[in-house]
Amino acid sequence: MEKKTPLNIGLDILDNPDIVQYNEFRFISPHFGFVNSFAKLKSSLIVLDQPYRIKEGRVAIIKQGCARVLINLIEQTFEPNKLLLIVPNSILQITEVSPDFDMQMVAMDNDFLLLSGKDDFFTHLSQLQKNIILSLTPQKNKQFLSYFALMWDILQEPAFHRETMQHLLTSLLCNIEYLAQNNNQKEQSCQTRQEEIFQRFISLVNTYSKKERNVSFYADKLCLTPRYLNTVVRQASQQTVMDWINQSIILEAKVLLKHSNLLVYQISDELNFPNPSFFCKFFKRMAGMTPHEYQNSK
Repeated sequence: MEKKTPLNIGLDILDNPDIVQYNEFRFISPHFGFVNSFAKLKSSLIVLDQPYRIKEGRVAIIKQGCARVLINLIEQTFEPNKLLLIVPNSILQITEVSPDFDMQMVAMDNDFLLLSGKDDFFTHLSQLQKNIILSLTPQKNKQFLSYFALMWDILQEPAFHRETMQHLLTSLLCNIEYLAQNNNQKEQSCQTRQEEIFQRFISLVNTYSKKERNVSFYADKLCLTPRYLNTVVRQASQQTVMDWINQSIILEAKVLLKHSNLLVYQISDELNFPNPSFFCKFFKRMAGMTPHEYQNSK
């Protein structure tokens, strides 16, 4: 039987009026989207503590309030004077959000970008900046708010000025790249060797955990012994290498159970378990419930 394609939270879903209401606070096209106020949207899409995979890249600026979010297993705090750049296919899990939380957000895929020589700009940029949340000075915060305000004003005109928006995005992303490079240099100057190894390890886990669950695989990638990698990861995070691998796998499983039309046996196959029974036992041990119970939970 041919596998069904998992569903992602992309621009096509955000354009569904049954899921997101109050269209006057957003603009959605096939390759580009803009949300002018997260607080004023009424959406049935986001549920606390439930993981989601986003399809396109996102750039957002926090206007007020705060939220705690897991991005690819790492907890981040969204608060004012913060700029976010989230790469495509990231898994987000909102664990807490204040009642007054609000942000502006732009979403786009690589087909919409005009940056020559960088076919995957988001991947390029994420390599420069491991922490995708940038702290802004008051001057920079005002500058980025001006970018978002100008884009929203142009989007209110009857015709969609595609090229204008593409060039504004190019300017916005190049400005972010400049900040990311400077931030990366500062981080490298104060980052310990253990912290660097841990960050690289987490990146590898997010990339390979669906297929690779052996400590030796990640140690080889980092040119370390398995024992030393376990020591470094435990000291940096109070968790073992296998703890992080298992968390990554269970996160993938939860996304597929809640946001795809795959059956449990298909998800077991997708995640490279030897059989559905083994997958169900693993899921219950990690999540405290069976895959079917999680799938049917609110």
